[in-house]
Amino acid sequence: MKRALLVYFLQVFIPASVLFCGIFYIFSNQTQKYELQTIKIREESALKSASALTSTLFKQKLSDLLVLAEGEIMRKYLHNDNIQTWTQVTREFSLLARRKPKYVQIRLMDIDGKEVVRVNNKNEEPNIVPKSQLQDKSDRYYFKEAITFSQGEIYISPLDLNMEQGVIEEPIVPTIRFATPVYDGYGTNRGILIINYTPAELLEKIEDIFNTLAGETIMLNNDGYWLMGVDDENLWGFMYGSEETFSSEQPEVWKAIENNKSGSVTTDSGLYIFQRAYPLNRAGLGSVENIQLRPDADQPKRQDLYWIYVSYISKDRLNDLSSIPIHISTIIYLLQFITIGLISGVFAKKAVKKKFASIKLQQHATTDELTGLSNRRELQKTAEMEFKRAYRFNRDYSILMIDLDNFKEINDSYGHSIGDEVLKHNASICLNSTRTEDLLARYGGEEFVMLLPETNIEGARQLAERICQDVREQPFDSGRGPIAITVSIGVSEIDPDDISYSNILERADSALYQAKREGRNRVVTV
Repeated sequence: MKRALLVYFLQVFIPASVLFCGIFYIFSNQTQKYELQTIKIREESALKSASALTSTLFKQKLSDLLVLAEGEIMRKYLHNDNIQTWTQVTREFSLLARRKPKYVQIRLMDIDGKEVVRVNNKNEEPNIVPKSQLQDKSDRYYFKEAITFSQGEIYISPLDLNMEQGVIEEPIVPTIRFATPVYDGYGTNRGILIINYTPAELLEKIEDIFNTLAGETIMLNNDGYWLMGVDDENLWGFMYGSEETFSSEQPEVWKAIENNKSGSVTTDSGLYIFQRAYPLNRAGLGSVENIQLRPDADQPKRQDLYWIYVSYISKDRLNDLSSIPIHISTIIYLLQFITIGLISGVFAKKAVKKKFASIKLQQHATTDELTGLSNRRELQKTAEMEFKRAYRFNRDYSILMIDLDNFKEINDSYGHSIGDEVLKHNASICLNSTRTEDLLARYGGEEFVMLLPETNIEGARQLAERICQDVREQPFDSGRGPIAITVSIGVSEIDPDDISYSNILERADSALYQAKREGRNRVVTV
């Protein structure tokens, strides 16, 4: 224990001493640079959180889209588009819109881009648009792109403003369109399903994250137009024909953004930190119902849109954030260095106590107290693991069920203390016959189980015969004379129809009882 205490102390004290000496050196010579790096890390972490939030919030939307597109009601309508099935589809769209008030429109378009079903959802009141008012959307960019997708693929439009009859809706409604092709049971593309989603909840959550940042933060689309973080007159410029963009104002920064998913750029005016956010995170779609990953799922597609989150920290702001007085830093870290020895000693003492307690607890949890063999809990865990490996790779796997004959008579004649010694004696004999990869465990009472990976039933039978002979030829010396011992052994191996190791064990147990019935001191295989 003393040696372990010293080792733990040195393991903590030496690295901690080196670490704090290094930190002290950095703070003494490069305080401002260190603080700048810390600021960058915090900003990058927050921007990554905003990016991760974007993908997370979209997962449910994508699931809703596919549930509608692949549901039974949609399938019935595509097979027979009569008034009854049309009504069922509109009712299903209306129910979803009522449950999801941020779905401002749910539409089904045919292969030519004409609306077939449309439900508007304003003020949380779904409204089914009459057939006479349905529109032709074949010239819209989202239809032209989505109709080229394969079954099960998802199209997400850029974040823009909703338009009605070619005019931007007022007040403005920021909108994202989720679309996927709909196929009938014969594999024919019958059109696309589109959900118009106003991402107010997403933009609010992103704004909350932005408010925690040190810099002035903006949100851009992949063409460099502002979506959030500037005055209203500069927002949504691409919808109003404006040529003023972030890319035109900051070409050096925009060049880095175009070539990297994340990073930072230092300019004469300050520091820019940026992070792309992909609403359609293909690497995470495995958790969305019905979506199948492709081998290249972690690679963005050419048509995948993204947004850019940018945090700008001016030079003056950087100086304010990193201007920690050096003498204060020195005092703090000197105090930490002085106390590190005491802390290391306390930590080492607790770690040693915990280590020894853990060893004892582990031994108690996995070992039979009397024989020192694995207990039944450890047997079950190991046996199931070996079963899965053997089943998966089609390997041999056998089990021996060993029982001492007439053990009750030994207890009655010599007492339980002698009986315990007989059990340990028998365990030692069996253990001498095991290989490294085998496991011998006490199953309960006078019963033992031996797991034999990579062993067929013939090899297991031969081993069982040898154990039976060894036990018979090595009686236990009780001090009052030898006590003859014999064992009965049941042998079984894995079968293709087995679903767990318990099936093998049950057959071995049946074979054991057969050995008992046939006179004991023998081996029976099944």
